[in-house]
Amino acid sequence: MTMSLSRENDDVRLQEPAAVATADQRRRQARTDANRWARETDAGVGLCAHDDGCVAVAVVGTGGPAQVRTLRSMRDRLAREAWAELVVDLSGLDGDCGPALVRVLGQLRVHRLTAGARVEVHGAPPALTAELGARPATAYTVRDAPSDG
Repeated sequence: MTMSLSRENDDVRLQEPAAVATADQRRRQARTDANRWARETDAGVGLCAHDDGCVAVAVVGTGGPAQVRTLRSMRDRLAREAWAELVVDLSGLDGDCGPALVRVLGQLRVHRLTAGARVEVHGAPPALTAELGARPATAYTVRDAPSDG
């Protein structure tokens, strides 16, 4: 499967993914493409859509201020485009996450979860795993009223 990515001002334009047999295969390919894109940008962050409402984000490099600024600037975009699922790949980070990167990733995770999206984190350094929890995928449901028991 190939995903069409275009570069414009160090940004990724999300394209419709080509048909692949399973959601897991599309998700895995999107992580690969997002990592490749992240390595080609100055900010070290890449995006790739893998299904309608599903986006993979990869963060590579030192996990410094450039990545933090880029991720913060993506909040609104991710709210629009990752309404069903957000897959975060941190396997390309050099070393541990700094506190600012841990904070912004935690905020993105909470924003997507409270909106009802599924969130999956791959390759998280130990500090981030401790902060976010060790579960590979999390789903969060908001209920209108508490159940009676």
